[in-house]
Amino acid sequence: GACPAAHATPIGAIDGRLAAAMGGAVGKHEGQRTVWPPGWLEIPEGPRLIARNAILDISSMPPSQFVQLAGEPYCISADAWDFSEYHAAAAAAVQEDSKLNKLTYACVPRRLSESDFWRLYFSKVLYVLDSVKTHGTFPPPAPSKQAQPPRAPLPPPGDESSCLVQ
Repeated sequence: GACPAAHATPIGAIDGRLAAAMGGAVGKHEGQRTVWPPGWLEIPEGPRLIARNAILDISSMPPSQFVQLAGEPYCISADAWDFSEYHAAAAAAVQEDSKLNKLTYACVPRRLSESDFWRLYFSKVLYVLDSVKTHGTFPPPAPSKQAQPPRAPLPPPGDESSCLVQ
C-alpha cells in the first residue's frame, strides 16, 4: 500500500508546480493562458485531488498494461502528437512522481520510443482531467447512465440480454 507520508507536500504547492512547471512559460508571455494542464486551477480542490491521485497512479501500472494504453479510444494519435509541446510537462511530471522514472526505464527503449511513452502517458493524464472536469470524478461513470435523462426504469427485455442489477 501507499504510505500517506510519501506525499506530504501540501496540495497548494503541488498545484503551483503543476501549473507553473508543467506550463513551462507561466508569467513569461501571456501568463495564465500557458498554465498546463489547461483549466487545472479552475477545477475545485476535491476533484483536483482525485485527478492528482489518478495521475500519480499511472506510474504504478505494470509496463505491459501501460503499453496497452495505445489501444484506448482516448489515446492521442501518433499523427496528432508533438512531443516538443509536452517536453516541459514531462520534465515536471518526472520531478513530481518519482515512480515515473522506473516506468520510463521499463518501457523505453525496449517497448516504446521516448516520444511514444509520453504520448501514452499524457493521453491518460488528459483523459483523467477531462473526466474530472466533466463528471467531478475518475474513472468516469458508465456512458449508458449519463446518456439517459432521469426517469422511471425501463422494464427488462424479454430475453437474457439484460444482466444489469439495479
